[in-house]
Amino acid sequence: MRRRAARWMLAGIVGICLVSYPSMLMLTTMKGDNKKAEYAGTVSAESAADKPVETAVVTGKLDTSVSGLSLVQESESLQLYIDPSTTEIAIKDKRSGRMWYSNPMDREADEKAEAINRDNLSAQLSIVYNNDKGQTFYSNNFAEAIKNKQFEIQTTDKGIKVVYQLGNFSKGMEAIPQFISKQRMDEKILSKLQDEDMKFEIEKRFFLDEETQIYRRKEMPDYVVKDVVAILDLAGYTEEDAKLDNEQNKGGEQQSAASAKFTIPIEYALDGTDFLVRVAASEIKDSPEFPINSVQVLEMFGAAGTDREGYMLVPDGSGALIHLNNGKTAALPYEMPLYGKDQTLRDKPNEPKQFTQKSRLPVFGMKQGDQAFFCIIEEGDAVASILADVSGRVNSYNRVSASFLLKPMELFTYRAGQVKKDSPMFPDMYQGNIKLRYTFLSGESADYAGMAKYYQGLLVKNGQLTKLDEAADTPFILDMIGSIPLRETFLGIPYQSVKALTTFEQAESLLAMLKKRDMNNIQLRYSGWFNKGMNHDYPDDVDIDGVLGGEDGFRQLVQYAKEQQIELYPDVSFLRVYRSGHGFKPSRDGTQFLFRKGIGQYKTDLVTTNRDTLAYYLLSPKRLPELTAEFMETYGKWEVGGISLRDLGDDMNSDVKQSATLDRQGSAAIIAESVEQLSEQAGKTMVSGGNAGVLPYASTIVNAPLGSSQLNIADEEVPFYQMVLHGFVDYAGMPINMNRDQSYKASLLKTLETGSNVYYQWFYEKPSAVRNTEFDDLYSAHYANWFNEAVRYYREANEVLKGVRNQAIINHEKLVDNVYRTTYEGGRTITVNYNKTAVTVEGMRMEEESYAVGGEER
Repeated sequence: MRRRAARWMLAGIVGICLVSYPSMLMLTTMKGDNKKAEYAGTVSAESAADKPVETAVVTGKLDTSVSGLSLVQESESLQLYIDPSTTEIAIKDKRSGRMWYSNPMDREADEKAEAINRDNLSAQLSIVYNNDKGQTFYSNNFAEAIKNKQFEIQTTDKGIKVVYQLGNFSKGMEAIPQFISKQRMDEKILSKLQDEDMKFEIEKRFFLDEETQIYRRKEMPDYVVKDVVAILDLAGYTEEDAKLDNEQNKGGEQQSAASAKFTIPIEYALDGTDFLVRVAASEIKDSPEFPINSVQVLEMFGAAGTDREGYMLVPDGSGALIHLNNGKTAALPYEMPLYGKDQTLRDKPNEPKQFTQKSRLPVFGMKQGDQAFFCIIEEGDAVASILADVSGRVNSYNRVSASFLLKPMELFTYRAGQVKKDSPMFPDMYQGNIKLRYTFLSGESADYAGMAKYYQGLLVKNGQLTKLDEAADTPFILDMIGSIPLRETFLGIPYQSVKALTTFEQAESLLAMLKKRDMNNIQLRYSGWFNKGMNHDYPDDVDIDGVLGGEDGFRQLVQYAKEQQIELYPDVSFLRVYRSGHGFKPSRDGTQFLFRKGIGQYKTDLVTTNRDTLAYYLLSPKRLPELTAEFMETYGKWEVGGISLRDLGDDMNSDVKQSATLDRQGSAAIIAESVEQLSEQAGKTMVSGGNAGVLPYASTIVNAPLGSSQLNIADEEVPFYQMVLHGFVDYAGMPINMNRDQSYKASLLKTLETGSNVYYQWFYEKPSAVRNTEFDDLYSAHYANWFNEAVRYYREANEVLKGVRNQAIINHEKLVDNVYRTTYEGGRTITVNYNKTAVTVEGMRMEEESYAVGGEER
């Protein structure tokens, strides 16, 4: 009877605790000058990490025109709403009257989505996380926070902040000591309890070792755990006390399995015509047992159902469109990291190699009828991937969003005799911000041209793009290969030599030949001119290659270029180090990922697909500022007036040491700062690739993307990259003569459609000079094979483009299959027909593979 009575009494006490405890924590948060809404949360700031939170209550102004939503912020153009019971948000564009929802309003009728895919329809964020065995798990805030009422809503100056707790945040076995001395049991627990039944309930849950005078916890069912925890709370015994007792007695650790728990904040705000979303990664909390891998933000924002028409814009290469409801559910969903793969990280097993072009711009968007949204990732872009998928695969909606890699995992294999074990390794979590800027477009602006115009305008406003000066002609960009390293032997002993392909004198001769053909606006990229050739030694100093003419020959070439008003860009590789030694030690100066040091990239055999020989090491970005300063100490004396950066606009890698983690975002900042310094000290800067972070400092971009990866899920490729940059930066794709498609007409049409400059790669010596070397892929680059074609190509392209070099592209459209029109701000139009048959467009006949300027066929 005593035990039964104790049980009833305990249930009553616990019931009282559970009812009264939240009310003691009730608070009202009100920040900033916004008086439209107040929120009542249930957890204070200091307790938010370890106590459950429940739904906040909105007591502010309700907009009766938007059922169930509360208006929390308003700008001249937008209104921000929230549903306080689900934390769904909505944006109303007052200019068009269009509502944009974080989650589909008709999702309950979706018959396709099941299990976690159905929960995702109601989620504002989802996460990927691992356990200590390296297994991967998925979750979202709807299933883990909304359903369990574990969130808090706060006001901010420009909007709201929602803090989610994913996982089981109720106290469990970790609050009950596994080992505790009799003295501590009496002092910290039993003496604090006045009720004898409670004392009995605690004592019976432990064994007392009479010899050691230490209590050991018994196994307990879940319902008992809750009762015991409630009693310990009344006694003032905390989880920290339990940890201390475990450590002092037997040195024990909790034997109960840890649960996956995450705290993730997300903020929403208005900024004029834009909607801002921010996640402070430094405020995200996970645990060593369950480290978070990535977070996907607003996957379902603006999601389009099966009845909508339009497309999603993704930044694959120059840009690609995925038509809504295109039915391509057999193709892989779109998932591509911005700026390419982090080369420091290993490839995942069976990871599909589906993209061939890097994503250079941190943007994405969606068009639905005459309305569109467009998103720019302003912070966290270097750790971001763009994801998109069409309806019919896992649900009935088309959606595009971004995910952010917070803590990558790698499996390391340890061997002990015949036994091997894979152990997961993790770096420190990304500590920067995630910030997305959404804008909304209507009518004629609601397409990829309108998106490009908006992005361009924002870059101009922020001082990241400046209009080009007018010029009589477009640039002719020429990459000359100076010297290449050569591995030779003497008496069977290998040694490294250097072979000249284009000496300084020969380069001057080729330039003079071009000038005689009236090609006056020349930009010369000179690759392989110092430190032993094309794949040069570590550039901590500058040693001009003697086989090219040495210092005197280089000085003469610099003088000739200035006299002839030729822009000279000697090419340098900083992040790719082709040989160790000469000031570079891979284990010291290279990138690493914890125990893997001196990470390199390897050439892949095209036949076997196996990694063959080392191509280059990856320099730690931390070393970059010092290296560029050392380089400029010598290079500066030549007063060249320009420099070409082979990799600083193309590569971006992390560097993870046991003592510190440099994530990709930190690497991107170092790279941008280094390029800025080089442009200030060396003069005009040419970059290869053209990642967004270096655009403010680039005069010319080569190897810019002129097309997409042509993924199966995509439907069209568009020159979005060019539409953002034209009129502000000179750019060109890969060298025309090195393109796999050797069609003169097709290449010219692509040049005209994208407003690109003409770019060739040459060397002077005979083609046999590169045979049986690691540069035999340059075999076709002998200048004599291309000189006359290049002159003809340039003249034809220049005649069309020279009048629009400093004009923005204001529209690009597909007229019919393989026929596109580009329109410039001055009114000029260029229409290209890629078809191998004649077509009639808008009453105008265009012959096969032809173009028309302002309606005049060429």
